[in-house]
Amino acid sequence: MKAKMMVIGNKKETHDTNTITFHSDARPDFRPGQFFIVEFMHEGGKIPKRSYSTSSSPTRRSIIEFTIKQMPNGYVSKLLCGMKDGEELMVDGPWGNFVFDEKKMPEIVMLAAGSGIAPFRCFCQYILDKGLPTKVILVYSNKTEQDIICKKDFDEFAEKIPNLRVIYSLTREEKAGFMCGRIDMPCISDLLRELPGAFFFICGPPAMVSDTEKLVLEAGVPKERVKTEKYG
Repeated sequence: MKAKMMVIGNKKETHDTNTITFHSDARPDFRPGQFFIVEFMHEGGKIPKRSYSTSSSPTRRSIIEFTIKQMPNGYVSKLLCGMKDGEELMVDGPWGNFVFDEKKMPEIVMLAAGSGIAPFRCFCQYILDKGLPTKVILVYSNKTEQDIICKKDFDEFAEKIPNLRVIYSLTREEKAGFMCGRIDMPCISDLLRELPGAFFFICGPPAMVSDTEKLVLEAGVPKERVKTEKYG
């Protein structure tokens, strides 16, 4: 389903990442974790279409938010991050099977790196808005503390959602209160001891997703309980 949506907010999250808020009374419904294909409506030159996961929950009526990292050579991501209130584009969707199903998933582990955090912001909003009893652990890896996207949001989620634990991991800094290094087998083993029946969601750059999925499967998590989404 296609819908025209209008920008009503554009928030700087980090030096290279923005969350853009779009509004339409005709916003398509979607499930937590799905994505939309974004299409500019500029006349003349053709602008490529791109796919972005929603970083807002379907419980937020008439709203879709995309949390977008500007890629060094990313023409479309730079256009999106530069959008102003009142500008419009088309969204087509929803698409994808990277979906949190609260009826089937009482325990979830979310493993993210970089802008792969976007769908997990959606998950947390959804769990908070619906008051779900889901047990959740998020491990979010970045190079430095300054690179953490939507940190204020996730700190607030951790305060408001009783069964959510958030772990921030830094790969190029050592700081008190942060895990040091990449998501590895000891980390995954600890997560499984805490939530042995969890469904694992992994989202981030392709290499991170592939390497982490391999570790999760080697740790004994059945493949049907592992969902992945690659950004890049």
